[in-house]
Amino acid sequence: MTSPTPPSRPDRPRMQALAEAVLAGGDTEDLLDLLVHTARTDLGARSAALALPWRPGAWAYEIVDGPDGAELLGRPLEPDSPEQRGLESADVEALESIATLRIGDQERPALLAAVDAAEHGMGYLAVLRGATTAASQDVPDEFTLADRERLDALAGLLALTLRWPSLRSTVEIDDERSRIARDLHDLAIQELFAVGMELESLTDALAAPGEPPSNTRIRSSVAASVHGVENAVAQIRQIVQSLRRERPEATLTEQLRHEVGLATAGLGFVPALRLPPHPAKMEAELPAEIAEDVVAVVREGLANAARHAHASAVAVSVSLTSEGVDRVVQVNISDNGRGIDPSVQRRSGLANMSSRARRHSGWVDAINLEPGTMISWRVTLPPA
Repeated sequence: MTSPTPPSRPDRPRMQALAEAVLAGGDTEDLLDLLVHTARTDLGARSAALALPWRPGAWAYEIVDGPDGAELLGRPLEPDSPEQRGLESADVEALESIATLRIGDQERPALLAAVDAAEHGMGYLAVLRGATTAASQDVPDEFTLADRERLDALAGLLALTLRWPSLRSTVEIDDERSRIARDLHDLAIQELFAVGMELESLTDALAAPGEPPSNTRIRSSVAASVHGVENAVAQIRQIVQSLRRERPEATLTEQLRHEVGLATAGLGFVPALRLPPHPAKMEAELPAEIAEDVVAVVREGLANAARHAHASAVAVSVSLTSEGVDRVVQVNISDNGRGIDPSVQRRSGLANMSSRARRHSGWVDAINLEPGTMISWRVTLPPA
């Protein structure tokens, strides 16, 4: 699988404003309505529609903006339609190759973008032309590469809106860390500080000239100190136990989605993420150390794009393919930015990726695009 090359640049300030609105939180339904409406108006479409799963193996149009709402809203997809087959097989390329949708007894020109909504499943955002509305009467029925890029960006924001509640778990983890630090400071550390003060006072008394402290005083100080240490140990043990509460480990797919979500703030838009149709099969095949490096490479690539590329679109693809008797995992990260500056000799990001590739006898390459850059990282899996 090759990473799609982002074409022309969309309206970055507007997309950044939409991304900030999503990251700020708010009512999910309101945000979904806003993004679907934006898809219709920005692409000069007759209607825009969001199809999402409503039960296993079944999808329906949950949000529709435009005159086709009466026909589409709440309507399940036809069981043997191309869009239903694309969703069932999680085949993004097949889904996004669909050029028309049947609305009533008419086939309308359409452009579809897959929406990866994590636990909600896969859906799609569609815009329809063949218009009779004033807003789109001067817009041709054909869709352009710029339309595709714009719709992909909005689909990414829709996916982030649907996933944001789970991504916010990192905020909850930070809150938990703050609570643990506070408990350590307010309880255990203060208890140990009091023990130190008591022992220091006893040491000063023993070292002072004149009559030494009585045995009763010494026993009392030592007993109080032992009690304080026991209290501190008990409090630390309780805090450690709170850290050991079992939490399910994130899958590779969840980690990649998490990295894409975190990168949105720095980029100002949602990067596109392309995974195999059945990512769980890839997860089962990748050794833990390679999966860890895949996540790190995606994180590094997105960070580099945010820092250096000045791009308006970034696409990430992760694939697992057979080459002869070998199984090869490949990560491609492409952007439509200003490309690699040849005058810059030290590129720590690429060096880190290269180091991660070498440990698995792999390689990384930077490929100039027009416009932008693609970073390609690939390694061969060890024999099963």
